[in-house]
Amino acid sequence: MAPDPHDRALEDWVLAKVAGLDREGLGLGLGVRELPVPGVAEAAAMDERVVGVVLDRLRTRGLVRAIEAEPPRVLLTPEGRRGAAALASASASASASASGSAATTTTAPPEVDASRFVFLRPQAPEKRDWRDADDVCDFHPSRRKSTTRPGEHCDGTGWIVDDDRQARPCRCRPLRIQRANDRRRGGVVTPEIRNLGLATSLHPELHPALHGTLAGWTHDVDRHLDEGRGLWMTIGPWDRNAKPARQDDELDEAIAPPRTQEEFETAAARASRLLDTDALGAVTRSEHAARASGTLDFKQIEKEASTAAGAAGAAIARAAAIAERSVAYYTLRSLHGSLAYLSKFGGYRERLEALQQCDLLVLTALDQRILRRASPGQRAWLSEQLELIAYGRYEHERATVIVSTGWPLDELVEALSPETFHRLLCAAGEPLLASRRPEDARS
Repeated sequence: MAPDPHDRALEDWVLAKVAGLDREGLGLGLGVRELPVPGVAEAAAMDERVVGVVLDRLRTRGLVRAIEAEPPRVLLTPEGRRGAAALASASASASASASGSAATTTTAPPEVDASRFVFLRPQAPEKRDWRDADDVCDFHPSRRKSTTRPGEHCDGTGWIVDDDRQARPCRCRPLRIQRANDRRRGGVVTPEIRNLGLATSLHPELHPALHGTLAGWTHDVDRHLDEGRGLWMTIGPWDRNAKPARQDDELDEAIAPPRTQEEFETAAARASRLLDTDALGAVTRSEHAARASGTLDFKQIEKEASTAAGAAGAAIARAAAIAERSVAYYTLRSLHGSLAYLSKFGGYRERLEALQQCDLLVLTALDQRILRRASPGQRAWLSEQLELIAYGRYEHERATVIVSTGWPLDELVEALSPETFHRLLCAAGEPLLASRRPEDARS
């Protein structure tokens, strides 16, 4: 059976390139000349996947030998060298007889028939469901299967249009607005945080001077939020419930925020591509429980519950959430991870504005040990974000609650930098000792 002209042309071209690379290695004085497949594809100016298929065909003919490595490599056999030499002489004689001049070699690779390779065939358009889960009305029968009469519901827009083309808001519209604000703000007060907030001022490790302060916040949280008051509680090193910072408490280095102008331009282009392809919502949903949302996992919440100051901050967040005020609850790690992720994938400015303007921001686990172990670039970038948030909240007169570690405050000031500490001081007020002193416990 005669060989297929298309396949034989590809095989001859790739074999010639392998032989050329082999001769270059010989000229450099190399012994065993193992050639990486990506290098062969670059020399052949062809798709690496096509070159891989062609090399498999050459291997079955005994012209090359495959070597398992990463990336994969090939070795030209003696039979392959003789075959490449025969191809070169045949090409030279054909060119000389055709033009009557000196031999010339073809510089362009043969055309690849995409229909012969599965991975190059045109694929059918991907069927995508453009409707998000939030696009379905909360009163739609598919969401209220136990209800035989779900009542009137919208088509996913939040508005109901009657026969007279008059629009009125659906019952699900307040829920949609709340979900959109929660996604924009991040740091949602989850049911676990609300359960943590049940341990209020009766915590045995809480300093007695803070019992009245905490009671005032939880019993009349609306007045405190309207007046834009702040509360800064710091945990003493003698607090027996304060757990040491673990290895997994360090700031995440998986995603570094952009710092140079080129990195900013790259991040902006990536965010615009997500917007153009309508994929930003999908990216945010896939990262909802991770970096983008800043929502705490159960281990982080459990650690915050171990200290009296952490339980007090959760109690204030719980009271504000029950009062239907906008609340953002973050730890230092979750805040850094959320802002760093959004700075590269879009949504950073919206998140920063939301954190500056929400009714209450609770920032816990402001640990100077974590800051000291962070790299200089991470610490500088995070200090900049804290200053921007604190300055915006001070300008908008928004309430801020901070739970930090360290007493006296010299180590915390050094870890944060005096400028950042001053900004937080303006937003949350003077730090108060939240841990009961050992002599108070003995008395």
